[in-house]
Amino acid sequence: MGFIEVKPRSFVYLLQPKPVAIIVSVDVNGKSNGMSAAWLTPTSRDPPLLAVAISPKRYTYELIKQSRDFTVNILDSSMVDEAELFGSLSGRDVDKFKKSKLTLVKSNVVKSPHIAEALTAIECTLYNEYSAGDHQLIIGRVEKVYVREGVLEEDVYDISKAKVLLYLGGGSYTTTIDRTLTR
Repeated sequence: MGFIEVKPRSFVYLLQPKPVAIIVSVDVNGKSNGMSAAWLTPTSRDPPLLAVAISPKRYTYELIKQSRDFTVNILDSSMVDEAELFGSLSGRDVDKFKKSKLTLVKSNVVKSPHIAEALTAIECTLYNEYSAGDHQLIIGRVEKVYVREGVLEEDVYDISKAKVLLYLGGGSYTTTIDRTLTR
């Protein structure tokens, strides 16, 4: 069995699937905006940091720079329509939360609210950012984390109960199987 060659630009799809999140930020008047993202990763446990790659052309990027905080809201597999809505429209033009069925909840540490229906909600303050080609790596310091009740087993998702929405690329999604694969 051999390899086939793909365009270098396509490598991003070969690192999928990844959990889908809605990144929520606020403007100077407190109006919320959200965007779908799957390019996120933990970067440190001490201090607790995560990175999300966001194009500087995105409205969400502008708002994070202004407010200096954001929330990361991990979606479950029932939320494909929300992922598509928040990934296809700009908050400059439309209030995506009014068009969605999602409920915003006041956060405890940051100004940006989190999503009540999310599987996990992570409150972050802007820690740093780095230029990375056509995107910026936004590094958030994790301040608070909330997980839907009943979906954890020893700080890890119980995948028989938590069906994380995973993005494959090209508008395609999947989720986990009902059991973990172990050695």
